[in-house]
Amino acid sequence: MKRNFNSKDGFTLVEAMVIIAVITVISAQAIFSFAGLHEGSAINRSTRELALAIRKAQNMAFAVTQVEAGGTYIIPQAVGVRLSSADKPERYFIFADLVAGGARDNKYVAGDDAKIGSDGVFERGVKITSLKDKDGNSIPTAHIMFAAPEAVIALTDGDGNQFVSDKIDIELKSASGRLTKTITVRTSGQVGVK
Repeated sequence: MKRNFNSKDGFTLVEAMVIIAVITVISAQAIFSFAGLHEGSAINRSTRELALAIRKAQNMAFAVTQVEAGGTYIIPQAVGVRLSSADKPERYFIFADLVAGGARDNKYVAGDDAKIGSDGVFERGVKITSLKDKDGNSIPTAHIMFAAPEAVIALTDGDGNQFVSDKIDIELKSASGRLTKTITVRTSGQVGVK
C-alpha cells in the first residue's frame, strides 16, 4: 500500500481555525441579536403593564371600588398611580387616596393611604428615567390621580401639587439604555404609548 502525501484527505490546521473563527463570529451575532430581542420584549411588556395599571386605577375610580384599609372596607375619593424616576424607578403602584381630615391630598402618604395590590416591577432592568410635563420640565415623583366617581384626572407632583400641564410623559428605558418607550397620559383621559 502506497500513500500519496500530496493528496488532501482532510483539513489543515489553518483551515480548521478559519472555520472555527467563522462559526464563533456567527454565533456571537446570533446571541447578541437574541439578547436584544429579550431587551425589546422586556421594555414592550413593561410599558404595556404600566399603561394597564393606569387604566386599572381609572376603572377603579369609575366603578367606585371599595378598598381594604386597616381591616375595613372604604370607598376612596380618588385612586392613583405613584411613579418616580428618583426613588425606586423600577417600581410603581396603585393606591387609594384616603381622606385624612376631610380633604384629599392627591399624593401617596404611607400609613394614611392604602396600596392596592402589590407593587408593579418592571422586567429585566427597565426603569423610569424621566417624568416630564408638556413644557419638558422634569418631575422626580408624580401621581396620576383619578377622582371618583367620574374619574376626573389630576396630575400631581410628589407633594400633591397639581401640574399646570395637561399631560405627563413617562419615559422608560431598557437596562442597556438603547431602547426607550414613552407613555403619555393626558388629563382628557387618553393614555398613549410611543
